[in-house]
Amino acid sequence: MSELTKLDVARRQLAVAIRLFFDDRDAVSVYTLAANAWEIIDVLCKRRGVRGLSGETQGRLPEGVSLKRDLVNDPYRNFFKHADRDPEGKVTGFRDQRNDHVIMLAAEDLLRVTETKLLECQVFQTWYLAAYPEKIAPEAAGKVLPTLGELLPGLARRPRREQKRIGRTLLRRAGEDAELLANPSTDASESTRWHTRD
Repeated sequence: MSELTKLDVARRQLAVAIRLFFDDRDAVSVYTLAANAWEIIDVLCKRRGVRGLSGETQGRLPEGVSLKRDLVNDPYRNFFKHADRDPEGKVTGFRDQRNDHVIMLAAEDLLRVTETKLLECQVFQTWYLAAYPEKIAPEAAGKVLPTLGELLPGLARRPRREQKRIGRTLLRRAGEDAELLANPSTDASESTRWHTRD
């Protein structure tokens, strides 16, 4: 196998997490992959002096609340990867919607830390903003909302399964868009590998 960097690993985990997410596959696996990718990308942003969405989000949290400790790792991520402290433990309340936000953090921060944009991240960002229009900054809403309304009309009001199906279709179409794939700012390396298997 060829040499892998931490960024390579994070990109691959995130690309797979997004594809599994849109395929409506196992939510625990999606969360584990996305949270792992997020942690690597978050560290890379900090080391490279990049202000990521994670840093911005942390800045809006109440004092004493940690994005990593309280919102990403606990209680679910640590439960999903460790058994040393509670081998018979159980957890309740995990919902697939947690994946939306962890993937968005990782996707946005990856876009900020790299020169090229992973195709899966571009598609997920578009889907996320259409699903959560209230998350769009007020100063950008006038420009972004009409475009999202044309591309993904009424996505926020649709049932969850249909939202994901629409996201999967959007990702497939993006993977077939020659102009988008030829754009030097688009990183379609993972997408091309997946698309040729579909």
